Amino acid sequence: MITIDPEYFEILKEFGAERVVRCYQCGTCTGICPVSTTDASFPRKPVLLSRFGVGEVIENFEEAWLCLSCNLCTEFCPRDVKPSETMLAIKRVLVENGKTPPYIRDFFQNIMKQKNPWGIGKFKREDWVKKSEAEVPKVKDNPEFEWLWFVGCAHSFENRNINVTLKIARILNDLGINFATLGREEGCCGNDVRRAGEEGLFEVLMEENIKTFDKYGVQKLFTHSPHCFNAFKNWYEGYEVKLFLEILRDAIKSGKIELKNKLDVTVTYHDSCYLGRYNGIYDLPREVLKLIPGVELVEMKNNRRMSLCCGGGAGNIVGDYPGEIQPARVRAQEAAETGANVLAVACPFCLLMLEDGVKTEKLDKQLVVKDIVELVYEAAYGEE
Repeated sequence: MITIDPEYFEILKEFGAERVVRCYQCGTCTGICPVSTTDASFPRKPVLLSRFGVGEVIENFEEAWLCLSCNLCTEFCPRDVKPSETMLAIKRVLVENGKTPPYIRDFFQNIMKQKNPWGIGKFKREDWVKKSEAEVPKVKDNPEFEWLWFVGCAHSFENRNINVTLKIARILNDLGINFATLGREEGCCGNDVRRAGEEGLFEVLMEENIKTFDKYGVQKLFTHSPHCFNAFKNWYEGYEVKLFLEILRDAIKSGKIELKNKLDVTVTYHDSCYLGRYNGIYDLPREVLKLIPGVELVEMKNNRRMSLCCGGGAGNIVGDYPGEIQPARVRAQEAAETGANVLAVACPFCLLMLEDGVKTEKLDKQLVVKDIVELVYEAAYGEE
């Protein structure tokens, strides 16, 4: 008879992962996992062995860090075992016992000290505003704001994504939306900290953010990052949370944004994990793309619920993924097979990972990776 360490079982239970006892080893999770190892043991082996307790977890679960928290196994598990939640519980045990890989440890330290995954000085969070020709008011400048624009780490610090941020700022101004940002007072939402197993740090980040929100009377916020959206929508309470894509779609449909430039491009769209499987948002990005004149939308082999992860989740955005299979490279090849010349994304992590995957696979002459915002901007304002 299998017994479960009571302490460990409580951790499993907290995440709903006590359902591991339902597993009858059908192999669905191993067969569907985008980074399953060649010996076909991952993720089924960690899920099954997690029954034995804390000691075994600490000694045998380096493999847990291969899990990208993409949720694909949980989406299709026939017994509702929730393997990805079990893997998260395993990571929590490892984090609590100091058994984290160096790149994950750096990820946690960067966010703890500088409030962003890259460890860039937190005082630089609003430096991107200096590049903006559009007005970007802070909460102190516009105390009567209706919407808080939570910019997010990637859109504040990472150069490739700052290009998207500047376009969002112009669109918001042209739409006349009454918004404000937190500037340097913005922190990290904590989404990937939690999905990498650092529950304590997530709680600290959430408390700090809520304190700041309360200070300025924030009730409604929007973001362009699916990672931030997932955190605020599902783990923070009492806020109206919206995606910038919703604002974009409504503005196009109402005629507030006129898309007067025909693009004449074939586009394939990559469903990000935190828009798709975590929040069931599949149609919204496609609806926006179909509103752009001259866009022909084609689908990759794995789309919607079956979409493959870019590889940047759960702390992997800052390190070299240790697995045999590199998800971004696999996805780049899949996008190229469609014949598209644009790979469209709606996530800052996906933009970075897939752009790197396209370059690594030497597909950059055939395929360019663009955020949906960039495509809308080009249709509305022309090329930069």
